[in-house]
Amino acid sequence: MNPCPARNPKLAWREIDGEAVIISPDDSHVHELNETASLIWKRADGKHNVEEIAAAVSEEYEVPVIEAEADVRELISMLEQKGLLSIREPGEVVAGA
Repeated sequence: MNPCPARNPKLAWREIDGEAVIISPDDSHVHELNETASLIWKRADGKHNVEEIAAAVSEEYEVPVIEAEADVRELISMLEQKGLLSIREPGEVVAGA
């Protein structure tokens, strides 16, 4: 199986002018994502795997899939370190989600 990134269900977020604004309730920190990162964020729903997200980025921005995948993996890793995303197996149910 191919792991899927999933947004932290405790976060509040909203899309404003195509860019995601995320608020961490624990520390009231605001994270602003650019258009590309927002595309990735919106697809990080626990249902789409990295390859599917990279394909969407590749199509939207007309970049090679291999380049898009490297960028997607880097952003997902960064967001995971900040506690904004987690990685799960497809179909995995998480409490509070």
